[in-house]
Amino acid sequence: MADFSHLPIDAQIRPFLPGFSNLPGARSFPSAQALRDMVRQSSITFPKLNVPLADIVDRIIPGPAGDVPVRVYTPLGTGPFPAIAYFHGGGWVVGDLDTQDMIARGLCHEAGAVVVSVHYRLAPEHKFPAGVNDCWAAVQFLVGHGLAIDADPSRLAVAGDSAGGGLANVMALRARDEGVKIAAVLDYYGPCRFPSEETPSAREFAEGPILTRDDTHWFWDQYLTDSEQERHHPWVSPAYAPSLAGIAPTFIGSAEIDPSRDDAEFYGEVLRAAGVEVEVKRYPGMIHGFLSWLGVIDGAQLAITDGAAWLKRHWEN
Repeated sequence: MADFSHLPIDAQIRPFLPGFSNLPGARSFPSAQALRDMVRQSSITFPKLNVPLADIVDRIIPGPAGDVPVRVYTPLGTGPFPAIAYFHGGGWVVGDLDTQDMIARGLCHEAGAVVVSVHYRLAPEHKFPAGVNDCWAAVQFLVGHGLAIDADPSRLAVAGDSAGGGLANVMALRARDEGVKIAAVLDYYGPCRFPSEETPSAREFAEGPILTRDDTHWFWDQYLTDSEQERHHPWVSPAYAPSLAGIAPTFIGSAEIDPSRDDAEFYGEVLRAAGVEVEVKRYPGMIHGFLSWLGVIDGAQLAITDGAAWLKRHWEN
């Protein structure tokens, strides 16, 4: 049983520490579906985030290999509103439209934007680049059909948490390359590079909580078919793209107590060196996945407020 009592974990998270200590590692589950079921059950036990919204509707959009389920969140007020394509976390293996529903609700309310949350295809059944292509279909949907859902495609942002944060950055890179205008990016603790080197945070927080170093490697193994060949692909590790010049302004929110923290923050350094406007903010006492406790811990609300302010500033430019 892991002992996290020595870590500077936020006081609002500390009551959950006994539960973290008993969490099995990702590779100990008999199947990816068993892991998905556990994550989903733990996510939906929290009450729905109580913020006023105009509408929440599930729908289907066309994807490269069939229908892609999405959930459309509409804020109060008169549109068309700014638009956010949102990609949930879960190591490309777990997560769905319910597991990070609170984040989509929070962004919709705080940013005053239509949020399209995307249930992209998951690994290992659907390896890279299946999820990337589904996320891109959602971006294209908002560009071509956003006004039909009261979303202004000229004020389009991409956002995500964890693996979804990495996908958001890939969307920004792909948008630059394909001539699609993205106003801003929100990346909450998305690593943005294959963990080919052991960083200080990977060593310090190798046993978690929530996410362990071994978990990160297991998730990457599920996602990629051939890590030796694919690990440096820009759609896998945008930090290794030949050039990041011209990427949309990017906000990166990292968690202090997270084995993937240094990889997320490294991407900010690479963006800055490429001349991209970037803000990297580390949230003290937070652990990987903390944004999913929106409505429960103050740190999650602060991160959403910070991200919404970043978006609003860049929608006005």
